[in-house]
Amino acid sequence: MKIILDKWNSQRLMMSNLKEEEISLVQDLYETSRYMNQWDGQEYNPEHIRNCFVEGHLPPNGKVENYRIQTIRNNKDQRIIGILSVYHGYPAIESIHLEFLYIDRSIQKQGFGQEFINQFIELTTELGYKEIRINVSIKNWPAIKFWIKSGFNNVSGIYGDSEYSEHTYANLELIKIL
Repeated sequence: MKIILDKWNSQRLMMSNLKEEEISLVQDLYETSRYMNQWDGQEYNPEHIRNCFVEGHLPPNGKVENYRIQTIRNNKDQRIIGILSVYHGYPAIESIHLEFLYIDRSIQKQGFGQEFINQFIELTTELGYKEIRINVSIKNWPAIKFWIKSGFNNVSGIYGDSEYSEHTYANLELIKIL
């Protein structure tokens, strides 16, 4: 199985494996994504990024060597503006699961997310993957619109609570066929 590169670029962005000395800074960035808890019902974990760095964020029976957490930097000033977390080979060997993608709220709507995903699609296609899977909260309308616009228009399922309410949660799994 081929794994995404330790470092790769797009026109305005540079993605690279998270380094131990960056964990605190990236955790701070992750903390700004706390509003996601309104969509997934999860409690904020102040050790999430460290846990991902040390143990990975793995699917059932997952292997840490198939997992990557990377930073997204703006090429202009080298500032970390985002985070991505990916698992290779889940749920099938020809699948790549983009487990988490976050671009700093202060610079959203400037095309960085679209630029990232276009380069990610190109990279994973070159690596031989047949599909990219993502899960998005049904309550996260901006993300659903972003992913559908990006070509993730195959639905493989809805997972979570069976009834809608302010205190229930569910995810939509979307697939981009490569």
